[in-house]
This record gives sequence, C-alpha cells and structure tokens, in this order.
Amino acid sequence: MRRGRHMAAAEHPYLSSNRAETPIISLKPNRMADLTEEIDRLRKEMTETFLQEHSFIADSVMELSRRLDQKINEYMKQVLLSREEVR
Repeated sequence: MRRGRHMAAAEHPYLSSNRAETPIISLKPNRMADLTEEIDRLRKEMTETFLQEHSFIADSVMELSRRLDQKINEYMKQVLLSREEVR
C-alpha cells in the first residue's frame, strides 16, 4: 500500500534539514501536531471502516482514503514550506 511511505514522515514530527541539526518543522509545531493527529485519526478510522466493510473499494473506505491523502499532502506541503523557511 502506498501510504506506508507517506506515514513515515507523519510519524516523525521533527525531521532534520540537510544544512543543520535544527528541526525543520519546529517553526509551526501546533499546525504540524494537528495534522499529524488528524492523519493518525483518519488512518485508524479508515482501517476500522475497511474491517467492517471487508472491501478496499467500498465508498466509505474510498472517501476516508481521499481525505487521508489530502491531509498527507497538506502535511508534506507544510514540511516543504518549513524547509524553505529554514534556508
């Protein structure tokens, strides 16, 4: 499943930049923490829904998957913006 690679970033709230050992996300810790919590909540909800539906393509599972993708994209955008601010 392609989410595994995305969740790795979400599970590590402080990633180091190439230039220094300064956390790149520390500039917006509340926003990043909120996104991390939302991603985790959506992932759990999608897993529970899949277990109930027994289908990856059930409408409810697909909708949660789309919402999760949006939050992961938003998280990654914040990571990139934070990296730019550090430079």
